[in-house]
Amino acid sequence: MSTPTNRAFSHLISIRWDCCNGLGPEAILSRAKDLLKTKFTVNPSYEAQLPGDGGSIALFSSIESNLTVLLRRYNANQLITFNIEYPVTWDQSALDSQRAISRKVDDLKNELNDFLGGGVEKIPALKLGTSVPNYYASSDDRLLEYDFEQVLFDKKSDYQQVKILKSKTLGNALFLDDLQNLAEKDLPYTHGLMHFGHFDYKDKDILILGGGDGGLLHELLKENPKHVIMIDIDQVVIESCRVHLRGACGSTMDQMKTDKYEIIVADCIKYLEEYATNGKKFDVIFNDLTDIPLSSDSNDQVASDLWSFIKKILLLSFKCLPAGGKYFNHAIGSGCTSALEAYENVLKDLPYKIQFSAHASFVPSFLEEWVFYDITKLE
Repeated sequence: MSTPTNRAFSHLISIRWDCCNGLGPEAILSRAKDLLKTKFTVNPSYEAQLPGDGGSIALFSSIESNLTVLLRRYNANQLITFNIEYPVTWDQSALDSQRAISRKVDDLKNELNDFLGGGVEKIPALKLGTSVPNYYASSDDRLLEYDFEQVLFDKKSDYQQVKILKSKTLGNALFLDDLQNLAEKDLPYTHGLMHFGHFDYKDKDILILGGGDGGLLHELLKENPKHVIMIDIDQVVIESCRVHLRGACGSTMDQMKTDKYEIIVADCIKYLEEYATNGKKFDVIFNDLTDIPLSSDSNDQVASDLWSFIKKILLLSFKCLPAGGKYFNHAIGSGCTSALEAYENVLKDLPYKIQFSAHASFVPSFLEEWVFYDITKLE
């Protein structure tokens, strides 16, 4: 009895015909179709011109291999794309067949490049229908593939989708609304946020905004602070990380309150407002909440709301810092230069005299360099 089909592969090839020695789209398409028929034993199933200047589409299929090819021409963009897709099973013969098809895709790409003199690119095979999700995006929307092998926790809280996945290389990793948050191998993130080695936390009174994964709290307690308060709104994050992210938070969140720290499940804005009203001061405040937005477009409502939130947190936090107090926050990937510039403009417009610096660390589960800010309230 054969193993049931439980996965599909998708190979993507693109051709920019403005790079192809003056060859037009018809000549390129004719050659591509001939190669497809020869290499994959596929036949045309459907062809159509798209309305206006939309180009054309052609669908090829093979009953024998259960393989389909969608060939698309984009006139306005001078682009031709292939999507070669087929199902596979877990048995060895099917995997051998998949490798054979992958080699044919490589041959197709190489022969087209030889014929056209360049302009052909191939994306490694995308795996569709896997039981564990492994594709996520970087901060600037580049596609990332992970090696997750098991979903340990997946639950929608009142605020976000909370997911913890097990990785061979990263340990367990927390994702919030499918955005990388913290993995057990992400000490560079926590040390980056702390600007580790550049500030002495001994005997300091510290406030953490967010940080429900417990990683920052766990590392700060090693520095012998006077007291730490952590305020996170999501009980589900805290409870799931307490069980599944112990490589980052250890046993710290097994207790919600000790003489050295207190974990409060609440909206941090409410507490910041109370602290500001009551004149409560902290030596250090960490903003371990949301990333800064990519967009600074006032017409982007989601981004506009996030910027308003970030500015509100900054203003309330600086009310709770004495002169010389520190504010640390993470920002976004180092490739998002316009977002970082927008954030620094926000800092420069604060009604406080401050000085700030930025530094970066490569974070394993983010698969990119992340930027952090060290801000001092001067007066």
